[in-house]
Amino acid sequence: MSVYSLGSAPLSPAAFGAGHPDPHPPASRLSAQRSSALRSLAPRATRPSAGMPAQLRQLASHELQWLPQLCELLSDGVHRGASLGFLAPLSKYAALEYWHGVFARLGPQHQLWVAYEDPGPEGCPRLLGAVQLSLCPAANAHHRGEVRQLMVHSQARGQGLASRLMTRLECAALVQGRSLLVLEAQSGSQAEAVYAHLGWQRVGEIPEYGTCAEGQLQGVALYYKRLQRP
Repeated sequence: MSVYSLGSAPLSPAAFGAGHPDPHPPASRLSAQRSSALRSLAPRATRPSAGMPAQLRQLASHELQWLPQLCELLSDGVHRGASLGFLAPLSKYAALEYWHGVFARLGPQHQLWVAYEDPGPEGCPRLLGAVQLSLCPAANAHHRGEVRQLMVHSQARGQGLASRLMTRLECAALVQGRSLLVLEAQSGSQAEAVYAHLGWQRVGEIPEYGTCAEGQLQGVALYYKRLQRP
């Protein structure tokens, strides 16, 4: 589901930098660690600095240094009610497992773009948002792709990042020969207004399609957009 929050072996602790725990802890410690997931994943302020516009780039499967911030981005959305396929509280291990799977799929058929702020040569880029494009591999659907997991950090809203990420994704899909994109959005969510503003067409709604982050059943709205070269 796309919601505006609008060989892959398990990673060692070194892959996440000093201070990050083993992503596969013993079962005896897992319960206590999950109970504190919400507190430990409390998002840091990531609002772009004045005069420093966010940059966009596509990530490759080896760029695992982005994993900690991607986990934080996902946690920020889930803990603020976004329907991203998870229930709150989201543990850091569930977030890590999800992004692990995404990086394992990155390649010609599955692509990931991020929006970030580069604070300069002595600082680290700060992740602000992300979106994924999945190209349908079926022989009769090489013209079609699916938008997945559009996320913008809660502290980076109002900067036009969702529009920029979607525009970049649509251009990339068009270059790769895709003329039709589809996506799902939680019914009545802010995402619906975003997609309508960007020219997506609402097909209909499926009631009680899945549970939201708080565990209540929610409907899903179906959208599509035809892409045309300028």
